[in-house]
Amino acid sequence: MKTEFKNNTITKISLTVKPDRMSLFSSLLGQGFTLKIRTGISIRDLLCRQIDVSDDYLDQRIQTIFLDGKVIDNVDTAVIRQGSTLALSAAMPGLAGATLRRGGAYAAMRSQISHKNNTGEDSAENGTVMLKLFNLVALELGPLFLKQGIWISGRNIENFFQKIPDFFWDGCLTAEIDGISQDVRKISLMEWRQEQVFLKLKLENV
Repeated sequence: MKTEFKNNTITKISLTVKPDRMSLFSSLLGQGFTLKIRTGISIRDLLCRQIDVSDDYLDQRIQTIFLDGKVIDNVDTAVIRQGSTLALSAAMPGLAGATLRRGGAYAAMRSQISHKNNTGEDSAENGTVMLKLFNLVALELGPLFLKQGIWISGRNIENFFQKIPDFFWDGCLTAEIDGISQDVRKISLMEWRQEQVFLKLKLENV
């Protein structure tokens, strides 16, 4: 039987996990999570100045970027706005991957789905962005975001906990909801009715 939390103030989940369980969250990160950030800035400023992703990693590893459904070629001119959705991926295989790769030789083939710079003025202000991470980027950057904490759909986190293998729960050492300790195994039985919950992971000290 599932446990439904009716107290709408319960929104923060904190888990302590073994390091090798962190990769299991990659599929969740691909569904999208919300970050509270400064908007009205370039993708490079967001990733490298606010989030501390290195410039080398952005330039060499993150090869495919979508901003609000449009492919990005220039991370220095494409601007993040309030409510934007930003998707990040490493290089993908095949012709499709080569075509979507930013700055690639096939960029002209996708002019209809490429991002066009807005010539209007943008000012930096506090806001939110939906971020999606895929493949190697999810594996490599996922821990950075999960340790800082992310806002994620309650429905997505509920489905994720229901489907995650027992291997994860064996390596989940502690669980807290709004600072109150919980039985780790019971987390998978809970129904999250909140629109969003705040998820934060801590790594086991090794």
